[in-house]
Amino acid sequence: MTKLWRRAAAILMAGLLTVGMAACSGGGNNSSTAENGGTSSSAEGGGTAEGDSVDMGDYQPVGSTDTSEVTKLVVWNTGSAETEDCNEVAAAVSDITRDLIGVEVELVRGQDNDQINLALSSGEVIDLLNYNNLSGQLSTCVRNSWALALDDLVQIWGQGALEVINPTDLEANYFSGVLYSLPDQKDTSRNSGFSMRKDIVDELGITVPEVGTWDDMHDILVQVHEAYPDMYPVVSTWAGGGYQETLPIDPLDDSLGVLENIIESDSTEVVSLHATDSYREYCERMYQWNKEGLIMPDITTSTENNLLAGNGFAMIENWKPGKEYENYKSTGKEVVFMKLHEDNIKYTGCANGNSFIIPWSSENPEKAMMLWDLMYTNPEVSNLFINGIQGKHWDYTDDTETFISTPDGVDPNTSGYSSVDWSWPNQRITPVWEGNEADLWEQLEEFNTTGVVSPAMGFSWDSSSVQNQVTSVNNVISEYNAALRWGTMDPSNIDQLNADLEAAGINEIVAEKQRQLDEFLASKGDSAEDSDASEVSSEAAE
Repeated sequence: MTKLWRRAAAILMAGLLTVGMAACSGGGNNSSTAENGGTSSSAEGGGTAEGDSVDMGDYQPVGSTDTSEVTKLVVWNTGSAETEDCNEVAAAVSDITRDLIGVEVELVRGQDNDQINLALSSGEVIDLLNYNNLSGQLSTCVRNSWALALDDLVQIWGQGALEVINPTDLEANYFSGVLYSLPDQKDTSRNSGFSMRKDIVDELGITVPEVGTWDDMHDILVQVHEAYPDMYPVVSTWAGGGYQETLPIDPLDDSLGVLENIIESDSTEVVSLHATDSYREYCERMYQWNKEGLIMPDITTSTENNLLAGNGFAMIENWKPGKEYENYKSTGKEVVFMKLHEDNIKYTGCANGNSFIIPWSSENPEKAMMLWDLMYTNPEVSNLFINGIQGKHWDYTDDTETFISTPDGVDPNTSGYSSVDWSWPNQRITPVWEGNEADLWEQLEEFNTTGVVSPAMGFSWDSSSVQNQVTSVNNVISEYNAALRWGTMDPSNIDQLNADLEAAGINEIVAEKQRQLDEFLASKGDSAEDSDASEVSSEAAE
């Protein structure tokens, strides 16, 4: 099958599936609407009630595993790694998969947005691709017909993965009732707060609460600023004034229309974030902090990353179990963390971010699904992809084989193969890195299955009908948002920001997103009623 034909077939199949699902729902949805339809019947029976950890080391796929002919599969993932090291890891994986499923692997890592975009649009042969570095992530893949539907593939060759995946997280990977990705076993809930350098905290005798307030953080920053006037109390999370969101919103994909506070409210009213009181209060606070010298000068134009490794004390980040050690690996600084929220939150983007697709250009999607399944179920395969070669990239710290670390004399930042564990399908069947707690994976499971689930969980929005407005609104936001967020612009400018947003079309975006969300919620209600009716019918038949 030629690449052009495969692409045409992928587009046609996506259209047929979308129309079919809309007709079955009876909701009259426009077939171009890329709403997320929730878990369809094709995934029934998959997943444990709370995403329980399952020992799948001896699991074999349901479908044929003919190994008489060996197929080469190309895998792309994020993270830095040398080509030589990728080849060595791929060879070690192939030694296992050749016998299990008749597959040899070629591994590529570290491609950026432009490289991924070009590869997917041109039809370069790739069999599994992590879309973390692609702008728009899974939504972009689906709307460009770059991702193959997985419903049939996962039923035949992915049952092991379904046994591992939390069904709530799986919902986030459907668009118009069609499954296009599988959630990685990473943090699929969110919390946020401040990472702080432990050496400074210890020197000043500061007590950092596990969960604190903005006022608590202000007091800590003032104390640090007085003791170390040349240090930057707060630095950006990444270059150009990058930051993690601390407001407990559901961004509904792009933050152009959000659910404002999903911790305290189950409202499904879509609002413009920049017109909310919570946004204004945030900007007013940061403006005051900036006047007090608590924020790094020129923060919105800095080209530096990893500022905690330099002259920074604290930065705003998402939190998950193991975050402190993850920061240590990237900055070389031990940190302590103060969360801003008692409750974790979960929304669609938490569960479908940073995962894989089988691209439309894959020449053997069945084998790709088999390999993907092994990534979820085979500890040796998973560990090789995540951590690399034992003795070169990692080793056990002692005979108990409880923890791993880089071998003596090896810097984890220059080992040739970075361990970006959250970007692979199942880190939870691999060893725990030294510096974390031994029960890290159990903590992560609890983190993912507790907290507040957004009432819009599973919804993904299609902006195609208001794309001109989206472009105009994003241009306005780029003029104001970073400066307001970091307190370098007077918050009195928020009124002008909102006037400019209205002129650019934010109200049309909010209205269209509200319409799609209402239809999605109605379809979920219909599905629940159908399920209840089916159960009643079955009980009556018995």
